[in-house]
Amino acid sequence: MNNNRTSQDHQVPIVIDDTVECLRFFPSKDINCLASGGWDGKLRIINIKYDIQNSSRDTNKVNIISNQANIYQHLSPILSLSWQGNSGSLFTGCADGSINYIDCQKNILTKIGEHKYGCREVIHLDNFNLLISGGWDGLLKLWDLRSSKGQITSFQFDNKIYTLSNSKNLLVVGLSEDLISYFNLNNLQRSKFEPELIYNSNIKSQIKKVSVLKDGDGYIEGNSSGRIGVKYIDFYNPKFDYQTNQIKHQKDFTFKTQRELKDNIVNAYCINDISVNPVYGSICVILGNGEYSIYDLEKRNRIYDVNNFEDKSPLTACCYNMNGDLLAYASGYDWSKGAQVANSYSRPKIFIHYLKKGHRKNI
Repeated sequence: MNNNRTSQDHQVPIVIDDTVECLRFFPSKDINCLASGGWDGKLRIINIKYDIQNSSRDTNKVNIISNQANIYQHLSPILSLSWQGNSGSLFTGCADGSINYIDCQKNILTKIGEHKYGCREVIHLDNFNLLISGGWDGLLKLWDLRSSKGQITSFQFDNKIYTLSNSKNLLVVGLSEDLISYFNLNNLQRSKFEPELIYNSNIKSQIKKVSVLKDGDGYIEGNSSGRIGVKYIDFYNPKFDYQTNQIKHQKDFTFKTQRELKDNIVNAYCINDISVNPVYGSICVILGNGEYSIYDLEKRNRIYDVNNFEDKSPLTACCYNMNGDLLAYASGYDWSKGAQVANSYSRPKIFIHYLKKGHRKNI
């Protein structure tokens, strides 16, 4: 099961100045274009081509070629990004609270809005042609860029927004103090923009990442102590437990990522990102110890993992392409141990892994 990084993991040949915070593939099965943003304030557009040389299940080889197509310098670290459907343009959310629009055809970067504090997430809702942004100010904002007003409504949480995810009509919000909330986006048709529920997370410790399942019927949450929760949502009959302030579903389950035993102490590592395979529904989880694992949620087991990176640099971001056969991930320091040890880790890098059929889902 355990594997060292191999030649299949293609390193993108670019120099990155600081931690990569977010990766997103272009939302098309015909184009493998990767956007990267991070703490150096640079939005990078990377073109990727790959050629499968042998299509047998266990011995297929792939030749991957990548090159940087463009860079858009921001005034502040980039915390999140989202493609505007298949238009070729993007949105970014930055640590200074700014929300930006990048027209890649015209090579123009425009500030379109802001949060009082950092803009932690931006998501373009392709089905509605709207943009959602979430900030450390606790505001969830809804934007219609076809309107002269831009922002059309908002919802104020009492907690900071740390993470957002959407698929189909489900939008999930991860908040400070271990709270989760979700929205039924069908309600936007009735001009209703408020959460269905706000409740305690299924897993203890601060939520680092939520990622909605590909069918929009639930989500995965990962926390700072390496625990994963899989939660299913029933829009019409959520079973709410008032004693625990949680919702329950018979399909819910939790599990721990790999632990490391050293000097009789069990070390758990922070989950820095989670990505759902858009074709196969499996998930990739990346950790602060430089490991990533792929899990089949239907069979509830781990089907592939990589560890033993040379300098144990944390992994900081990941995403699948739309065909579900490429996984992009970034390594570099995640600042979890403070600035004093930053020089102990190598310069940030981006890798592309081609997933054999058995790495996509149990077969």
